[in-house]
Amino acid sequence: MPKKFYVTTPIYYPSGNLHIGHAYTTTLADILKRYKDMQGYETYFSTGSDEHGQKIEQKAKEAGLSPMDYLADKVESFKELWKHLKIDYTKFIRTTDKYHEETVQKIFSILLEKGFIYQGNYEGLYCVSCEEFLNADQIDENNMCKISNTKLELVKEETYFLKTSLFQEFMEKDVLGSEFLIPAYRRNEMLNSFVKPELKDLSVTRTSFSWGIPIKENPKHVVYVWLDALTNYITALGYLQDDHTNFDKFWADEEVEILQLAGKEIIRFHSIYWPIILKALDLRQPTHLLGHGWILSKDTKMSKSLGNVVDPIDIINQHGADALRFYIGYELPTEKDGNFTDELFIESFNAHLANNIGNLISRTNQMITKYFEGYVNLEDVEYDQELIKQGQETIKAYTANMDEYKISDAIRNVLDLGNACNKYIEEKAPWNLAKEENFEELKNVIATLQRTISIIVFLMKPILVENYDNMIEQIGLKNQKLTFEKLLNWKEISFEKLGDKKIIFKRVN
Repeated sequence: MPKKFYVTTPIYYPSGNLHIGHAYTTTLADILKRYKDMQGYETYFSTGSDEHGQKIEQKAKEAGLSPMDYLADKVESFKELWKHLKIDYTKFIRTTDKYHEETVQKIFSILLEKGFIYQGNYEGLYCVSCEEFLNADQIDENNMCKISNTKLELVKEETYFLKTSLFQEFMEKDVLGSEFLIPAYRRNEMLNSFVKPELKDLSVTRTSFSWGIPIKENPKHVVYVWLDALTNYITALGYLQDDHTNFDKFWADEEVEILQLAGKEIIRFHSIYWPIILKALDLRQPTHLLGHGWILSKDTKMSKSLGNVVDPIDIINQHGADALRFYIGYELPTEKDGNFTDELFIESFNAHLANNIGNLISRTNQMITKYFEGYVNLEDVEYDQELIKQGQETIKAYTANMDEYKISDAIRNVLDLGNACNKYIEEKAPWNLAKEENFEELKNVIATLQRTISIIVFLMKPILVENYDNMIEQIGLKNQKLTFEKLLNWKEISFEKLGDKKIIFKRVN
């Protein structure tokens, strides 16, 4: 039986326009899902939209629309972006989907029955933008939310609480004392900022607005965002539903590798409240939660008020999906904040896609056509063992990094091999070998290049999905089914005669 991999993104809040942050997490998930496909895993990839709450209710009212009518085109815009970005998701969940709402009601009832939820009153400062009651350290000196920079409301209302305080030891030892949250330094952040100071019970219902899932026990209460939003990861699979096949396959099975991705601003909810909800439901924990940083513009956080938000559709329309997928995968490493500006984007595109990979494929294709009429006979070839060995080591380093979700490092492994090939061409000077009529050595050099470039192209398959078929064709492997093992051991692979030359990545001026 194949190994199984379940990957999720946070479900996105459709209250404003799309920005590159939406593209960031989803592209990372897509790259990893495609990599696992290449490794022969059975995969499931869930994403979606978080559609309840006070902010949606207010925005719909301002627009003179019902919440569902207000949401319609916004949710469609998410799907349109994923289409443009070539995102290969399995499931798009909406929290307004009937099966999700019914399952959330069941989850609430189970937790209430088990004694993990109780009724009480809450008073505190509430951020409508973040959908969260804030602690003192989240509020600035002007009584504004530090994250969203919005004015806070004093809210006092009846609520139901989740007894998170019961799970102090579980959080300290079993969750944040394990390798669940990555990178490792985020565990200390969560532990020292939110868990060790003492876990406070979490408000999980609201009565001051109605756009949410009403609880059956007391319908004036609607389920508050995190019990609704976080549980999407299991409701999407069929938890507590008539058809729970996917839940049994991709969550209940302890052998499944479950990876959840989220930006650092919502890591607290995913690394504290979500494990507690799962524990209270007697369900397994995800294998890993990967908390990535923010995308900055010239070292400043992107925000609508500063006017530095980047529209991913504009970038894709101008430069193609692969250019953006590459930048996200390579230039925005998950363990820290990354920068995005037009200048950095074009510089990266030219240096790595146009000058390195694209130019390497193009000049090798040209030499095979010029010197060998489009086909190199591999009989009696003596490959350059130094470059062959570097190719094999690249495969091993790449898979090791991808297995640890270090996409940027894995791409760097491939780019280094591309640079080595370009350097090899300059050192061997095939044009001089042709002039000297040293066709035996020329054949060895070109065959070594063709074999090594095959590795480069295959390893970029999860990232450069738009251009992969063209790259494969340009190197003569159009009808080959490649695998890591075949490339590592170089077996069952044969090249065909090259056709017309194509420019894969054209330099941007």
